Amino acid sequence: MGFESLKKNKIRDNAPGLRKNILIAERDWFVANTGLKAPVAPFTNPGDSLRITESHEFVEGFGFVPFHSTLATAELTAENVGERESRTNNPSLVAQHPGLTAEIVEFFQSRKNGDWIVLQQTLAGEWIQMGEDGLEAEVMFSFGSGRVDGGYQGVTATISNYGKPYFYEGDIVYHPAVVPDPEV
Repeated sequence: MGFESLKKNKIRDNAPGLRKNILIAERDWFVANTGLKAPVAPFTNPGDSLRITESHEFVEGFGFVPFHSTLATAELTAENVGERESRTNNPSLVAQHPGLTAEIVEFFQSRKNGDWIVLQQTLAGEWIQMGEDGLEAEVMFSFGSGRVDGGYQGVTATISNYGKPYFYEGDIVYHPAVVPDPEV
């Protein structure tokens, strides 16, 4: 598999930013050994080693939980970490969720020690996956009340892992009790 060119992209819209919907699922919610899919060789075309084309399979009654982020607050970044000839990726997603209620704080508090698989949608509609088998994502959070004269009241979630950002092309299975917002 060779890269013929990395010239300027003149075909595809390259609008920056992420959509409002983030999906999270704990690693244990996937069918053991086979439910969490990965890229499948042979990798014929450039980018194939980062494409997950099969659909994830969940244990009965589980699926991705939608996490709404305030538009224009989510940003996905990645950097190389490590020493020369021994480097890896460190993707990180920071997003804000509006509101400061007991339910919201409990949601994040109960997930602080989990191993997560996270999907984030780009403006172009592609799903970027953070986390893989053995290198799951970590969800950390902080919250703020804002001020009477302004600021943001809500939770800031920081999701990070040490691995590759994958492009998920499979079907989305939602947690059965959750109906996704059609506007998201």
